[in-house]
Amino acid sequence: MARSTVLIVTPEQTRTLEVDTWWLRWLRPAMLMLSASTVVLGAGLAVMATRYVMERDASAQELAALRQQVTDLTNFTSAEINAKLTALRKSERMVGDVAEYLKARGINVKPVSIEPRKGVPNPAAGGVAPSASRPVPYTGSFASDTENLLQALQNTPIGVPHDGALSSPFGMRSNPFTGHGAEMHGGLDFKGDIGEAVHATARGKVVFAGRQGGYGNLVQVAHAHGYVTAYAHLSRIDVRPGQLLEAGDVVGALGSTGRSTGPHLHYEVQRDGERVDPEHFLSLASPADPAH
Repeated sequence: MARSTVLIVTPEQTRTLEVDTWWLRWLRPAMLMLSASTVVLGAGLAVMATRYVMERDASAQELAALRQQVTDLTNFTSAEINAKLTALRKSERMVGDVAEYLKARGINVKPVSIEPRKGVPNPAAGGVAPSASRPVPYTGSFASDTENLLQALQNTPIGVPHDGALSSPFGMRSNPFTGHGAEMHGGLDFKGDIGEAVHATARGKVVFAGRQGGYGNLVQVAHAHGYVTAYAHLSRIDVRPGQLLEAGDVVGALGSTGRSTGPHLHYEVQRDGERVDPEHFLSLASPADPAH
């Protein structure tokens, strides 16, 4: 067994110590292995720490992104709800304006009919006697969007031009002078007294104001969407060609000029040059409505 002498010197004395050195041969490799293990362990811990930090940062970023998405969604939902509420309030105002306009135009107030029975002369009817032609049903529709509805209504001839009783409807009828035979009537006749006001039924422009054959004193007003309204047998004309009118403006006075059996207003609605039944425009009913 190998032994070594170790000299120990102190201020007080000097000593010698005999030590077995066989285990010293294993100490160095052990220390090296321990150092290597420490290095490996430290590296592993460093990798784990780095990975932990990276994962923690990634999680924090994901959490921040999720929070931002929630915030954005909340803001978007609030903005969308506010926009819809604003649109709803605007629509409600528009509906109110439409209701007021329709009320002013007399919509859904159908004139009382005093048309005489067949075979008897009609004391309040007339108009030209055109050849029979195929009536064109009203097939238009109004804008579904409430913001455009009022404007569409203002430019469409609706309501009554005069509040008198309806003395002759649109379509085939007996000759109003004799009560016999048949002729095509291209409008509605409203009975009244001479001098009563006649009103435009929509916003438009006067395209004719004068005397015209069997119509007598006639006013024609052009509107949007191809509509033209005619007011005939007037005793007085109060507008001039080119004049711009609003619904309800006075175009003239009821009379009995032209081919007429008595005081009345002959009212026509034309679309794209063809006469349509004005009664469909009195209550906004379609031709298929069973009430008509």
